[in-house]
Amino acid sequence: MDYNGIATNAESTFPDPLSSHEKKSSDSYGIKYAKAIFSEWGSLDSESSLYRRRFREFETSRDYANGTQDTSKYKELLSSLNPNNGDGSLLNIDWSPVPIIPKFLKIVVNKILSSSPYPQVEATDPLSKNEKDLEKNKVRVRIENKDFIAQAKALGIEVDTDPDKLPQTEEELEIFLETNIKTDAEIAAQIATQMTLSWNDYDEKVHRRCVEDLVTCGLAVVKRNNDPNYGIVTEYVDPARFIHSFTEDPNLSDIVYAGHIKRMSIAELKRIAGNKFTEEEYERIAKAVRNKYSNNPNRFNDSRYDSGLDSYHYGYDEYTIEVLDFEFMSVDSMIFEKKQSRYGNVGFYYKGQMYKPQANSVYDREPVYMYNATVYGGKFIIGCDKIFDYGPKKNVPKNIHDLTKTRLSYSPIAVNMRRMIPKSLVSGVTTFADQIQISHLKIQQAVAKAKPDGLVIDIEGLENVQLGMGGELQPLEIQDIYEQTGVFYYRSRNPEGGFQNPPVREINNAIRNIEQLIGHYNHYLNMIRDTTGINEVMDGSSPKGDQLVGVRQQAMAAGNNAIYDITNASLVLYRKVCEDVIKCLQILPPKSIIYQAYERAIGKANMDVITSFRDLPMYNFGVRVIKEMNDNDRAYLEQNIQIALAQKEIDLEDAIAIRQLKDIDQAERLLVIRRKQRIKKQQEQQLQNIQAQSEANQQAAQVASQSKMQEQQVLSQLEMQKIQFEAQLKAQMLELEYKLKSDLESIKGQYDVYSAQASIDSSKSLEEMKENRKDDRVKKQAVEQSKLISQRQGERGELPEEEEKGFSELLS
Repeated sequence: MDYNGIATNAESTFPDPLSSHEKKSSDSYGIKYAKAIFSEWGSLDSESSLYRRRFREFETSRDYANGTQDTSKYKELLSSLNPNNGDGSLLNIDWSPVPIIPKFLKIVVNKILSSSPYPQVEATDPLSKNEKDLEKNKVRVRIENKDFIAQAKALGIEVDTDPDKLPQTEEELEIFLETNIKTDAEIAAQIATQMTLSWNDYDEKVHRRCVEDLVTCGLAVVKRNNDPNYGIVTEYVDPARFIHSFTEDPNLSDIVYAGHIKRMSIAELKRIAGNKFTEEEYERIAKAVRNKYSNNPNRFNDSRYDSGLDSYHYGYDEYTIEVLDFEFMSVDSMIFEKKQSRYGNVGFYYKGQMYKPQANSVYDREPVYMYNATVYGGKFIIGCDKIFDYGPKKNVPKNIHDLTKTRLSYSPIAVNMRRMIPKSLVSGVTTFADQIQISHLKIQQAVAKAKPDGLVIDIEGLENVQLGMGGELQPLEIQDIYEQTGVFYYRSRNPEGGFQNPPVREINNAIRNIEQLIGHYNHYLNMIRDTTGINEVMDGSSPKGDQLVGVRQQAMAAGNNAIYDITNASLVLYRKVCEDVIKCLQILPPKSIIYQAYERAIGKANMDVITSFRDLPMYNFGVRVIKEMNDNDRAYLEQNIQIALAQKEIDLEDAIAIRQLKDIDQAERLLVIRRKQRIKKQQEQQLQNIQAQSEANQQAAQVASQSKMQEQQVLSQLEMQKIQFEAQLKAQMLELEYKLKSDLESIKGQYDVYSAQASIDSSKSLEEMKENRKDDRVKKQAVEQSKLISQRQGERGELPEEEEKGFSELLS
């Protein structure tokens, strides 16, 4: 086989695909198949191999996409074009690449990821279709009997459907059926699919990297691993290390084998392979890679014993090896024997792979072959003829309606494919990025070589310049004065009377060719825009006020068309992954741990519906990937909703229902339908108002005459009520006056009693105070008399005179 003009190795002979199942399951068959794959693609060390060419193509595109491309070619080019080689102008140049391509890469990737996709699971098998048709007919019947259901609800009868939530017209019914009618199997499958992707962080970890690969490399790959103990895992695969059979289909739907090359250490290999190889075999593997992959050959013989772990550690455990993780599709035949009994009945009996008709049989016997698609796979250690984890793949998702078809666990997608090398958006603009980089470097070189502003000094004009005292200025002195002051005096006429030019003039030294270099830079920037289709409107570099709305919409549509192939490829890849997830869910063993995890997550009933593989007919699901509205679509829809609300063409409930839809087309259709319904309802209300007004005018005369009679009756009644009210008021006033007077007399009596009691208490207190004062005086006189007697008897001297105490002290 010849890939892009590269002749493959003559040893790339694949083993016999018609071999028996037992032979295909042997390691020798797997090793031969892996060596044939490796021979077709070649190694990374071979310059002529397809693997190296595509790897180098992808890595170069990734360098440009990150703005880290090699700058050595720019240095060589500028050095060869520099006429003054060695002048030092290249020493001061910043050789860092201009990050132009990363800007366009982010614009495309973020544009695609701005509308988050989500799977819309639809069952396509006849059973599900009949269930959906039956449910749709039930909804139509409910809509036809909507008034009857509303009346029953008003009477208090319990109904299973709210009539207010049913569609009003056939058009609205179609939208309602598209978005709301789903079978139990579809609901369960959609919930389980979204939950599986969420558990794997698919949108954050895998999907974004795949979109970046589609823009950078033109190829994106996702691998699905289905294990009952570890669950359904979506794994990112580097497209630079992905290999596959020959195809020209961008969807890679016709590939027979696929795989990817992984680098790992021998220690990691021991962990994965386990007891598959002995230590002597690991040593031979290390010898084969001792001088490859930057392995240190001096570490080969290093070894030490770890007493704690009771094991040896060898120096070659750190060696790096390459492992080809591959798988291929094949067809195994299942042989049944058709045998007729003596009663004339025909039976079929399974005979396995090896079948030999019985000789001299009394009854008719003939073999019947049933072909079953199978996937084989394993991990091949490159350069060592060793393989592990090889055999027929288990838990391969299939469609029960066609067991002869299966698919690999890889889900690849390419933007386009030409001779096995995809062409990406980044690879198409690398030459323009190189020209932009060269323009940027030459601008720096021109700036480095630019001369400063100078002066032109006319020597003859300086001869007549004098500076007083008969002194003359030298040219350098005049230059110093001019540089310091910026002023220069000279005579406009020479001694002969003729005019003369100023002896000092400035030279403005502009950067040479700067305008041409800037134009060259902008030219190739526009070339990138033209090639990628990302215009100024799409990348936001053109202000909104510079263009009309219609022009901007056309420019945005042109940009979307330019990247449509990348957007579509990302959606196809998303759909492939979701289809794989659903098929893997349907074949989960009921007793596995992961099955129990799904049961706890979405319910036992839902898992019973999804995993009905053993029950015929099985639900056959199709996945339609729908993208949520982007910011522009949502803003446009919201603008229309606000206009309709302002003009009272829709209600708030209608606006809420429209905003809940994720598809812009369905949202716009529902907006139109609800707007028409609202306008029609307003017209009906206007007619009803006109009829009500006419009926009101007819009844106005009758109401006027009746109102006059009623008015007179009311006036008479009011007069009688007024008289009665005045009488009642007068009686109440008299009663209130009597009550106030009695309360006043009662208060006066209480005051008199209080006053008499207070007078008695005051007199009593005064008498008590007098008696106390009298007792104090008597005591004092007795003391004084006792002192006088003692003095007379000579027992004590004269008494000192005491100051008179105040009234307050005597009281105390």
